[in-house]
Amino acid sequence: MLLDTNLFRTAGHARAGRPTQEVPVKANNRVEVFLIRSLRFLIGVLIISAVLINFGNIVGRYVFRRPFIWSDEVMQFMHIWAVMLGAAILTSHGTHLKMDAVYILTSPRTRRVLDVLTNLIGIGVSLYVIYYTWQMIEMMAATGQRSVIARVPMDLMYASIPLGFGSGALLLLMWFYRLFRGEAPESVTRELAPPPEMSV
Repeated sequence: MLLDTNLFRTAGHARAGRPTQEVPVKANNRVEVFLIRSLRFLIGVLIISAVLINFGNIVGRYVFRRPFIWSDEVMQFMHIWAVMLGAAILTSHGTHLKMDAVYILTSPRTRRVLDVLTNLIGIGVSLYVIYYTWQMIEMMAATGQRSVIARVPMDLMYASIPLGFGSGALLLLMWFYRLFRGEAPESVTRELAPPPEMSV
């Protein structure tokens, strides 16, 4: 399960009586809500499926003496998909690993400039990764490359990369849309935030 680390920080600041810091990217419209919920749903399906496959493999190995030889490879691909989709959700919360020692000491105006610069770089990197990954996917689809054991099409596995980076770039573009409209940044909406007990 993906937890927003800023929620932990916010809860700690609230208990200490200190002002809380806002998450750079919010999810306050239907498109963002739908996109983030869809990503979370897909991640949930992948994780539950991986658990079921692993459990079935254990039963097959120790009860029937016939393990699923393809299980490890398939679960690795599922984990890759979950990580790439989860990266987009972290983008929507502004919680990617970052050095913020200087950021938190700057003025709100300077933080906004840094947010704009960071998000522009994020969109540029995402487009770069999508472009070259798409070329690799086309090559693998043309050659029909498959995994060694499970025979999973490799273009399907690599498709998680442009999907994850593309979703993250889309969420950043929505952030710029709100910025140009003059909307104040806020934290993630209640309907997308984890319940209060998760931030204790």
